[in-house]
Amino acid sequence: MSTVLYEDESHKCVKFDGLIGEGEIPSNQFLITHNRRGLLLDCGGYRVYKEVLGAMSYFLPAGSLDYIFLSHQDPDIGSGLNLWLPICKAKIMISGLWQRFIPAFCVRGLANERLFAIPDRGVNFELNGSPLMAVAAHFLHSPGNFHLYDPVAKILFTSDLGASVAPHKEVIETEEDFELHKKKMSGFHNRYIASNVACRSWAAMVRNLDVEMIVPQHGAHIVGKTLVEAFYQWVENEKTAVDDFVESLFQLPETEVVKIT
Repeated sequence: MSTVLYEDESHKCVKFDGLIGEGEIPSNQFLITHNRRGLLLDCGGYRVYKEVLGAMSYFLPAGSLDYIFLSHQDPDIGSGLNLWLPICKAKIMISGLWQRFIPAFCVRGLANERLFAIPDRGVNFELNGSPLMAVAAHFLHSPGNFHLYDPVAKILFTSDLGASVAPHKEVIETEEDFELHKKKMSGFHNRYIASNVACRSWAAMVRNLDVEMIVPQHGAHIVGKTLVEAFYQWVENEKTAVDDFVESLFQLPETEVVKIT
């Protein structure tokens, strides 16, 4: 399924979702285009490659990709990279912490001279003349994590921050919907997001950006400045793994020996 999040005569942001099979992690992949050049955000694993490529072809040929942007190192983010690199000349953008992991996704030598290591503070760059920003999001949930900000579309792509499981709506546009949506985000947030200190620092930083839409890699996206601010407040105050139950995780297993079959 393809959803156009933003469109004008030269610029477009597209969300691809519903591409996985039953029992797999539901994820969103994204395409940003500007004057017929493109950036593929979190290209996904090898199972969704054909579906993403087919859906993307309605908007841009793969050969017109200038960048493949990986927000962090998870397999659902970029393990399909080995299939994308032979059909385009795109540069791979990923945190400097994870650049050495890219060859593990690829045939030897395929990524040579194509890696751009994003520095910890992030970076401003351009897609065919249109500004984009890699925004620091460390420990949310990866120690080398970046969000992508598109100032033309006023969209902040937040990777796993704001991920929701089985959301009641695909688009969250009202305060009532957001109240229900918080319950859908909290389970992932409480376990996978590491630190409330990082959450508060992130919220203070991104309030300096002009954002009208929060778009995570899993589940529904959030629309409107009022709800964007509500999301920031939720992120600041919601408990994280370290705050909530980390002590209960550090226990030796029970003495019973389990037979693994």
